Parts: sequence; structure tokens; C-alpha cells
Amino acid sequence: MAPVIPRFCVFKSNYAGKYLRYVQEEKQRRLIRCDGDDILDPLSKFRVEKAKSNKDLVHIRCSYSNKYWRRNGEVTDLIAAAADAADEDPSKWSCTLFKPLAKDDKTFRFQHVQSGNNVWYLRSDNEDRGCLIARYSYEEPDGGDLFTITDWESLVILPKHVAFKGDNGKYLRYRGEGGDEHMEFGATDIGDNKVGEQIFSNPDGSICLKHDSNGKFWRATPNWIYPETTSASGSDPATLFWPIKLQGNAIALRSMGNDRFLRRTDYGGTVDCLAAASWATTIDRQSHLAVEELIKVRQIYNVVYRLEDARIYDETPMTLARSCVSNMTQQTETLEVTMSYTEAWKYEWNTGVSMASSFSMKFSAGIPMITDISIEVKDSREDEYEWGTVVDGSFSLTKTIPVSVPPMTKTTVRLLATLGSCDVPFSYTQQDTLTNGQLDVSVKHDGLYTGANCYKFRTETSEEKL
Repeated sequence: MAPVIPRFCVFKSNYAGKYLRYVQEEKQRRLIRCDGDDILDPLSKFRVEKAKSNKDLVHIRCSYSNKYWRRNGEVTDLIAAAADAADEDPSKWSCTLFKPLAKDDKTFRFQHVQSGNNVWYLRSDNEDRGCLIARYSYEEPDGGDLFTITDWESLVILPKHVAFKGDNGKYLRYRGEGGDEHMEFGATDIGDNKVGEQIFSNPDGSICLKHDSNGKFWRATPNWIYPETTSASGSDPATLFWPIKLQGNAIALRSMGNDRFLRRTDYGGTVDCLAAASWATTIDRQSHLAVEELIKVRQIYNVVYRLEDARIYDETPMTLARSCVSNMTQQTETLEVTMSYTEAWKYEWNTGVSMASSFSMKFSAGIPMITDISIEVKDSREDEYEWGTVVDGSFSLTKTIPVSVPPMTKTTVRLLATLGSCDVPFSYTQQDTLTNGQLDVSVKHDGLYTGANCYKFRTETSEEKL
């Protein structure tokens, strides 16, 4: 069986050891460059879509900009995330088809179908060095056309300020009394000043955890987990942990020091404490850690939509209303047709964090809507909102349309519209009031608005002689 490419991917250049990244800088905007250091960077997230015309071919879309890979122009072989829609015509330079060529189950070459050339890391001395090109049809001897794929959905992006609840229903807390460094699943109140942890993500997707009450990082010693060190880095794997997403808001953590899962453990008279036990080679019930944010109040504001990176899709013609009018005279008459119809809409906002917040926040933002020629930000909203909640509704309207009806003719009038969906990426400011009363303010670029509404309203008439 051929290797399966995940639907969301991060690509790492085997030659450069860097992640592919969408270029934002204006001069080279839209190009794909192998210079990323952070696997969790939203600019390095790509979606792979199966082609409709050939199951062995794919389209690759940049998740940040919503644009498909293709040549950056008719006379260039640079590859850019520049196409608004997939194009499966290999006779066109704008074709977005690529053929994955597997070296093993995680390493691939990608052949640009229209040119027949492989996608390479560009080794030049100019400003385009490191960008992707489709220039040569043979294999690059140093691996410049090889890319290792990581499933984006295997990565976990955690909130910054959290508490962990164990399978016994109690929060993990630091004992820290009388020289006892154990971390115990023993607190019943998330407001306990010894349950707070800070998450620090590393470029490879691993995390370090810093305990709030003593300001020290977790370390596996090698089994019991203690917040005992003032620094954490790749040079000490015992301070690194790999998160694994489970159901809901639960995760498991694997110690990169001894390759064991952290769990609620009883051993040698120590009860309900956190350890990467030597026997913990699988994720059992005691390994489940429910993640809860240490937030009392959250505000989202300064929402800035990247309309240039928006996309419109799933456009469907609709008949909203239909009415008939007859002219029984021998002269052409202008008659009025009154039509009642219902117009529906829906929208939602999402963020890149792997687990949705379970609380409402104060949310202030405009609402993008599809119009006849573009996407425009319409009415603003200031209300309580929870990430990922679909807001929908409809309203009833009546429209009166003058119609010129020939003699002895029945005219049928149809009110038509197009129903479409749109994705609009956005940046925003997040202000959190923590359970300790402190404010944490950050600017984030991982938002995605999804909406659907009707537009391109028009009428269509047909006539029938009486």
C-alpha cells in the first residue's frame, strides 16, 4: 500500500533541515521558502487535498493564506502559494497538480505535473535562495528534492497558563513543603496557588513546563517529576515533554528523558504523585491529564482580517422566491410582483490552539460578508463568545419588482442568489486576567473566520403565452 499523506502537513527539507514556510515579506510574498525553525509556526502549515481527476495526484494549499501551490508566473519555475482555486488542467502553467513520489512512509518528492519537474530547494546566491522551484526532472543527489512530512494534527498547541486535573478528579499541585518536591494530584480548587503551570513550546513541538509558585521548570529525575531547575533546554531531555492529544481537553505527556508517559502514580509510600514510571510505556487511565486554563476573564479585540488571503468556495445558485403575474389585456403592461423570501447566514471564529476554551470571552470584531465582487467587513459584534461556536440566523424580506408583461402573457419571475462560504484568516489581541489577578496580553496570528451568506441577488423571467 502506498504511504498516506496526512491532510494537514509540515514539510521539512532533508537538504536544509528547515521547515517550508509561506513568505509574507512583500517583495517575495507568496513564495515557499525552506527557512522555518518552528514546526508550530502557522506559516508552515499546509493542507494536502486529493485531486478529483486522478487519485494519485494532490493539490497543496497554504493554510495561512488559503492559496494553492503553483508556478509563480508563466515564465518562472518558482513555486508559490498563489492560486485562489485548484486547477487540474495540466496544459496550463497555472495548474496546481503535484504527484507525490514516496521514498519511505514519511519522506517524499513532489513532481510538478504541468512541467514534469520535481520540486527542489533552490541553491542560488541571490535573494531566492531556499525557495522552491520546479526546474529539473531528475533526483537531486544531495536530497534537495526530498521532504519529510509531519502530521500537523499530531502536534499539540497548548494554552500558556494551565492547570492539570488527574483521573481522580483532583488538580496537580506542588507540595513544596519540608523538602517534599513531589507534584501531587490533591487539590480541589483551581484557584489554589500551587496548581498553576506555564507552557513553553519548543521549535520541534515538545514543551517545557514551569511551575508558577516556585518559578522552576519540571524535570524527570528520572521517574518522579519535580519542578526543580531554573533552566530547560534541548541539552537536558529530562526537562522536555511531548504532548499527545486525547479526547476533549485531555492530553498525555511523554518524558523525553526516559521515553515514559507521565501518570498519577503510587510507589514506595508516595501516593497520587506525578511520575514517568519505568513501566508506563502506554497511555493508561492514570496518564490522562485534563487541561484547564487559569483564566478568570478573557477579552479579544483588535481583530484584523487578512482579506487578501481570504477565499470563497462552495458557491451554489439558489432560488429564493418564485411568483407569476398575467396580463389578460391586448397591451403591454408594467405590473408589480411582490415576493417574500428568507435569507439565512452563519459564521464562526476559531483559533489554532489544539483544545477549545470551555468559557465565554468578551469578543469584539467586525463580521466579514461575501458581496457581489469581494469580501467586506460589515457590522461589528461586541458580545460574549466561545471559540468555535456557530452563530446562525435568518430574516424574512419582501421585495416588490416591476415587470413588463406582453399582451396575453403569463410571466414567471424568479428571485435568484448565490450561497457561498468564505474563510478569512485574522490576527487579534488576547487579554487574559489570570486566577492570580495578573494580566497577560499577547498578539496572535492564528485566527480563522468561516462564514456563509447569500449575495449576487438577481431576477430571472420567463414568459408563457395565454
